[in-house]
Amino acid sequence: MVTNTLVSTLSKSSGEASERREYSTHSSRLVRTISTALLVGIAYYLGTRIGFALTPIGQPNSTFWPPNAILLAAFLLAPSRRWWTFLLAVLPAHLLAQLQIGVPLATAAGWFITNTSEALIGAFCITQLAPKNRVFESVRGVFLFVVFGVLFAPLITSFLDAAAVIITGWGRHYWPLETERFWTNALAELTIVPLIVLGISNGPSWIRKATLAQSLEAGMLAVGIVAVSLFVFTSQPISPASAPALLYAPLPLLLWAAIRFGSAGLSMSVLCIALISIWSTLHGREPFPYASMAQNILCLQILFCMVAVPLLFLSVVMGDARRTEKSLRNISSNLIDAQEQERYRIARELHDDLGQELALMTVKLNGLLQQSGEALRPELSDLSNQLSEISTTTREISHSLYPRQLEYIGLATAVKKLCEEMRRGNLLAVNLAMGNLPRPMQSSISLCLYRVVQETFHNIMTHSRAKTVHIELGADHTRVCLRIIDDGIGFEPSRATSGLGFASMRQRVSSVGGSIDITSSPMAGTRIEVRVPLREHNQDGIAGAA
Repeated sequence: MVTNTLVSTLSKSSGEASERREYSTHSSRLVRTISTALLVGIAYYLGTRIGFALTPIGQPNSTFWPPNAILLAAFLLAPSRRWWTFLLAVLPAHLLAQLQIGVPLATAAGWFITNTSEALIGAFCITQLAPKNRVFESVRGVFLFVVFGVLFAPLITSFLDAAAVIITGWGRHYWPLETERFWTNALAELTIVPLIVLGISNGPSWIRKATLAQSLEAGMLAVGIVAVSLFVFTSQPISPASAPALLYAPLPLLLWAAIRFGSAGLSMSVLCIALISIWSTLHGREPFPYASMAQNILCLQILFCMVAVPLLFLSVVMGDARRTEKSLRNISSNLIDAQEQERYRIARELHDDLGQELALMTVKLNGLLQQSGEALRPELSDLSNQLSEISTTTREISHSLYPRQLEYIGLATAVKKLCEEMRRGNLLAVNLAMGNLPRPMQSSISLCLYRVVQETFHNIMTHSRAKTVHIELGADHTRVCLRIIDDGIGFEPSRATSGLGFASMRQRVSSVGGSIDITSSPMAGTRIEVRVPLREHNQDGIAGAA
């Protein structure tokens, strides 16, 4: 009876604890949903205010309209079941921003329908067809974004938007309004959506992993973009005819952003240039001097869209190439690790099993030698010597298969011992210059450099006929450098560097994020230089959120 009561009490307590956990999880999820929706509403309101600040006086259409792009980015980041919460949060933000500047309620209501419809149409089509959470990480995803988010949805809703403006009397001339509205929203989608989506998805990771060099490069790009934009769009050109040509000045910087910082860096750069140019044009600095302000704005919008689209595809292709390279490097590294593990297994079996058996046989044979007569003693002595040689050879093979000394004495001492063995066993002069090496060094780097030295010695003794070898090994704060120079007969690099030995070297060095240069010519010796970073740099991270 007591046992049943105890079990019942424990079950009840467990059930209550489970209910409390479920309630806590539900509450935290509800708070997160509400806070995210409020954040979207605030961002939409600020985007609307920016759009009105960039609206020419007396005109119904803005020159740059961020709120639709902000809402589309929010839809792409969140699951579709939460989209309705964003719409509820955006409605009061939209009406507040519109009514504050005197937009009629009917016009504001019409704009709310067209703004949200544009984001909904674009998000629905993209999420149904694009890889989930990888819209800007594949050519297919970018293609769908451009087709549905930049072209289709803004084009469809621009007809409705222009109609709402005409019907409510807020503007006139339907077709010019429709054209202006389309290019205004298309430019905002191209510049804002990738920036928000990739900034939230990959931005924190990029900031954590970014090196000082990458941060300085990003700062230099930002300063260059602002400086060139101000020079092109705010200063007076030498002559009116040269003004359109200056518009191509930011293009090298945009290429830099696309290649090195991916879609997010490109979008931020285009956004910065677009805002500076549009603001300057609204205040009287017209890049096309023989056109009206409206025509200047339209030409700038078309120009930036035409430039941004191919560069967006370029950035995603470069990102795919970097990911493929990283994947191949990981595969190569895994194959090398598997090879080393197999070598270690064979070396251990040779040393621990076969080596011990040979040692035991040597002891037994020496015992028989002590007890044997004079007739058998010479033969047994020869047999004992042969067995000792076999044991020594087995031990040497074991050590060459897997250099255990690296784990205990370090790379510097292991390379010194390898050089001493080459001096003793062959007529080869080895000059070793050893600099400072970090202790401890990453095991994969130590093993890689040791194998390069080992393979180079093998090639020298097999092919080069060298008499002297110079080896330099040292490190600074960022990388380890290995240089090997011999005075052998050399070779033709185009023929010899594709061999198995050199291919193995390249794969090993690449697997630890390093580089190797092999230079040689007939009768002029060979030079091998290896540079390995002390910590592997983030090769895609430079592309930030690519």
